Amino acid sequence: MFMMILLGGAVAFFVIAMIMAASSSKAKAANGNQGGDGKSGSGSRGGSGNRGRSQGDRGQARREEMRLPYRYADDMIFVHGDSVWTGIVLPTSIDEYLNATELQAMAEAPARALLNLARGDRNVECHYRKVYRPITAVGWAEELNAVAWDPTENYKAYNFRKAEYQERIGAMRERNILLVKLGSLKRGSGDGSGVLPGGDDPVEELALSRALTGAADKAAASATGVHGEYLSPGLLAQWTQVAREVHESLESLGGTPLAREELVWLIRKPLHGDLPVPPEPVLGSRSWGPDQFDLVVDFSGENRKTHIVLHQYDEVTGEQHTSYTTTLVAANWPTETRFRQSTAWARYAAQNVEFPVEIDMRFTLIPYMKFKDRAGKISGNLLDEMNDMANSGRSPDTKLANQVTRAQHLVDDIEEHKMPGMEAQIRFTVSASDPAELERRRRILEMQFKQDLKVTLLRPTRQQWRLLQSQLPGNAPKLPIAPYLRLQEVEQLGAGLPTAGTELGDNPEQRSGKKLGWVGNLVGWAGKMPVHYSLHVGPARNDGGGLAIVGASGGGKSSLALQKFYEESESGVRCLVIDPKTDFAQLCYYLGFGAQVNDPEFAADAERGVLGTPESRFQPVNPEFWAETEVVDLLKGQAGVLDPWVIARDVPSGRLLAESMLRGFLGDEDYQRVRLPVIEAMATVVGWYNSAIRQATEQGLSARDAEDRVPRPTLWQVVDEVVRAYDHAVATNDREAAKDLKLAQMLLTELRTLPYARLAFAEKPQTLSAMRKRRTVITLRGFQSPAASDPRNWNPAERLAATALMAVVELGSQMLDVGYEKNPVTGEIGLRPKALFVDEAYVVTATESGRDLMRRALKQGRSYLAVTVLITQQAIDLVQIEDSEARSGGANQIHTVFAFKQKSAQEASLVAPLLGRPETDAKVVAALQELRTGVCLQRDADKRVGTVAVDLVFKEILAATDTNGTTRPSRQGVNPPLSVWDWTFLQETNDLDPTPSPAQEATAAV
Repeated sequence: MFMMILLGGAVAFFVIAMIMAASSSKAKAANGNQGGDGKSGSGSRGGSGNRGRSQGDRGQARREEMRLPYRYADDMIFVHGDSVWTGIVLPTSIDEYLNATELQAMAEAPARALLNLARGDRNVECHYRKVYRPITAVGWAEELNAVAWDPTENYKAYNFRKAEYQERIGAMRERNILLVKLGSLKRGSGDGSGVLPGGDDPVEELALSRALTGAADKAAASATGVHGEYLSPGLLAQWTQVAREVHESLESLGGTPLAREELVWLIRKPLHGDLPVPPEPVLGSRSWGPDQFDLVVDFSGENRKTHIVLHQYDEVTGEQHTSYTTTLVAANWPTETRFRQSTAWARYAAQNVEFPVEIDMRFTLIPYMKFKDRAGKISGNLLDEMNDMANSGRSPDTKLANQVTRAQHLVDDIEEHKMPGMEAQIRFTVSASDPAELERRRRILEMQFKQDLKVTLLRPTRQQWRLLQSQLPGNAPKLPIAPYLRLQEVEQLGAGLPTAGTELGDNPEQRSGKKLGWVGNLVGWAGKMPVHYSLHVGPARNDGGGLAIVGASGGGKSSLALQKFYEESESGVRCLVIDPKTDFAQLCYYLGFGAQVNDPEFAADAERGVLGTPESRFQPVNPEFWAETEVVDLLKGQAGVLDPWVIARDVPSGRLLAESMLRGFLGDEDYQRVRLPVIEAMATVVGWYNSAIRQATEQGLSARDAEDRVPRPTLWQVVDEVVRAYDHAVATNDREAAKDLKLAQMLLTELRTLPYARLAFAEKPQTLSAMRKRRTVITLRGFQSPAASDPRNWNPAERLAATALMAVVELGSQMLDVGYEKNPVTGEIGLRPKALFVDEAYVVTATESGRDLMRRALKQGRSYLAVTVLITQQAIDLVQIEDSEARSGGANQIHTVFAFKQKSAQEASLVAPLLGRPETDAKVVAALQELRTGVCLQRDADKRVGTVAVDLVFKEILAATDTNGTTRPSRQGVNPPLSVWDWTFLQETNDLDPTPSPAQEATAAV
C-alpha cells in the first residue's frame, strides 16, 4: 500500500488525498478486509492518457474510489468529499486540585455545549480526537530569543540547548480536537446529517464545479489522478458563516478554530504512528495554480491482521523508519458508573498509562424525538424478549433483566429531561517502534482498563486499516463492528474529562486578533508536560506585575528564584536584587569567577568590592558576565545612601517615607512620643526647600532646572532642626517644650550612629548605584532576619535591619520610573523590561507601610514593564496584599505563585488562598506539607493550579544555585565553561544529590 496525500488547487486552495496501487490485485490486498501480512506494492504516480475510453474510465473510477477526498481547507472549514466540516481545538484544563463542584462543572461543560448543536431535527456527526503533538522546541527557542530585549549569545544558546533537551526526552503537548460536520455541499447527496437541515444547505451548483480545460491541465490531471476543482468564494463564505455559528454555540468550551496547519498535522499523525511528524511547512510554501500541489504525506504500509506497519523514509539519508500501530475498541462498559475523577476514561488514558494513548471517538448527536423513539424501540425489544422467554417457560437471566431496567430508566430520563442523545464508539490507539513493544503496550492498556475502570477493550482483527482511516478528519469509512456502538446520554463525553490535563505555565492569549504574551523559559514539569514561565508574560497579558515564591527553608524556592534571575538578566531584563543572605551574589561570583570562590581570601576581596580590579588577584573567568554585574554591599556603603529624600521619587513622597522609616527605626511606642516635634522639624526643612525652589524660579529657572539645582531636604537636617529647637527651648527656659524635645533629640541623635540607621543620615547624602547593568545585587552582609513574624515582637536591632531593608526596596522600586530606551537589537524606542527581586520579603511586608510599598510597586509594574519577585517563607502578608486589592475592586497583582513545602498545616492553610484555593481545602493543605525538595504547587496567570517539579537542566546551573554550605564547595570547585553550548545536562552526570530531587526524578521519567 502506498499513500500520498497532496494539497493544492485551482483558484482556491484544495487539500487532495489519494491512494494509488501498482495493480488492482495489490490494491485489493492493501485495501481489502482480508488483512494479511504481505507488504503492499510501492505504488506509482504515473498514468497513461492514451488508453481506450472504457479503460481510462475504469482507471479513473478506480482512482476515484480510492481517493481520500480532501478538497479544500482553510482556518475555519474543510471539505471532505461532499461534506463540510469545522474543527475546534479545546483547551486543556488542569484538574489536579479542583473540588467536587468544580469537577462536576468541568464534566458537564462538554454536554451543555453539545446540546446546543442537537436542538434541530437532524443528526449531527462529530469526531473527537485526543492526540499528542511533540513540542517544536526549536521554534519555541527562536521565538523566545526574538522577544528578548537584549539577549546575550549565551542566553540564545541556553534556550536552544533547552530545546534540544526537551526534544531529547520527547516532550509532547496534549491536543484535544472536536470536529463537527456542518452539512453537505450538494442537496440530496448527503446522509441527512449535519448542523444545517438539508433544504438550508449552501448549494454547490454544477457551474461551480468544472472540469479542467486545456492540454496542460489535462496532462497534469492524468499524472496526479485528481481533477482540479473550483469552489466559489460565495459558497465558501456561506459555509464559513455556518462554521462561525457552530463555534459561537460551543464558545463555552473556550476552544479556538482548527487552523489549516494543524489540520494537515492531524491528517499526518495517524500515518506516522510513534514516529515524529515532519515539521516542514505545507501550506503557503508557494502560490498554487491549476493542479499544483504540496505533498502532505508520503508513506507505505502493511495491513496486518492485528496491526498496521507504517514506513517512513528520510528524504536526506534514504533511511527507512518503521512504526507499528494498533487500535482497540471499547466493547463493554460497567452496568452503572459513578463519576469519579480517578476513573474518568479519557483522563485515565492520558494520565495513568505510562505511554501515549490516542483517543478516537466518533459520535452522532441525536435530537430529542429521535433519541426518544430509538430508546423506546430498544426498551420495547428487550421487554418483548423477556416476555417471550417467560411465555416459553424460561426464566430471564439477570443480564437481560438488568438491560431491561437500564433501558427503561433511559426512556424515563429522556422523557423527564427532554434531552438529546448520542450514538458513539470509543477507540484507543497505541503505537511502538517494534511488534513486541506494541504487544506489551496493548496488554497493559487492556489490563489497566479492565482492573481500574471495569471497561473491556478488544482489538478487532482484519479491521485495523479501516480503524486507522477512521482517525483521519472527515467522513469515516464504514466499519462492520456496529455492536460496539453505544446509545447513551450526551454526558458520556464529559464524564470522561477529555480536556483534563496537566498543562500549566505561560499561555499566550489572542485578543482582538493580537497575540499577547509568549511561552517563556522551561522551569520544570507538570506530570509529562513541560512548564514554561517568563516574568513578563503576565504584564504582557495585562495581568499583575508580581510573582510570589513561598516556602520553608530547604524546599527549593531559592533555586527557582536564582534560576529565574540568571535567565531574565541574560535575556536583557534589568534586574535588581535585594539580597540579605548573599545567595544571589554567590551565583554571580561563581558564574563570573568560577572555582576561585572557594579560595579563603576571595570573600575578603568581595567585601572590599575590589573583585576583578587591579587591587585584587581574583580576575573573572567570564569577563563578559562580570562586566554586566554589580554587587553592592550596603553596610559597607557611605552613610546617607538610604536618606528618604534621596531614594524617593519627589519631596512629598520623601516626607512620607521619612515618617515610615523613623517609625520603623524607633518602634511605634517611641515614635508616637516624639512624633509632634519630628513633624514640626520636617515641615520646617521642607519649607526651606520650597522657598529655595520659588526663589530659583523667580530668577528665571524652569521648574525642572530648579529641582536639579536646589538640594533636597535630608533626614540629617530634620535631626539638626529638632536639636536646634531643643537648644532654643532650653535657652528660653521653655520647660514644657524642652520636655517634649529632649527625648526626640536624644533618640534621633543616637540613630545617626546605629548600624543600618546610619545609612539614612548624612549631611550630603549620595546615591547608592546607577543600576544600569544587567544585574545589580544589593547585599546586606550580616543581616539577621527577625525571628518573629509580628513586628511588635521585634527587638531594636531587628527593627533597624527591617526598616533599612524596606528603604532598600523603596530604592529598588525607583527603577520602575526609568524612561524609554533604545533597544540595542531592534533600534526601536521602548520600555526596557525590569525586575526587582526581594529575598526575605516577609520582613518588608510584615508592616503596613511595607505592604503599602509593595502594593504601589505591584500596581505600577504593569505600566512600567517591571515585575516584582517576592521570595518569602511566610505567605500571610502577601495574602493581605491580595485581599486588600480585591476589597478595593482591583485585580490580583500577583499573577503567578510558586508554593514550596510548608512545615505545618497552619502554614499550608495560609498559603492556600495565594493559590486561589480556600484555606480549608484539605487536599491543597495536605499536598503543601508533603512536597519534596524541588517540587511546588504553581498557580499560573490563568488561575490553574498544579504540581510542578522544578528542573534546573544544567549541571552548571545546579552548581550556581546551590545554597547548601555542605554541597556548594564541591559543586563550585570547577570553572563553568564560558559557552552554554559546552554546558552539561544533568541527565549526563552523576553530580546529583544522594537522594535525587523530584525534579531529577521527573526529568528521568519523562
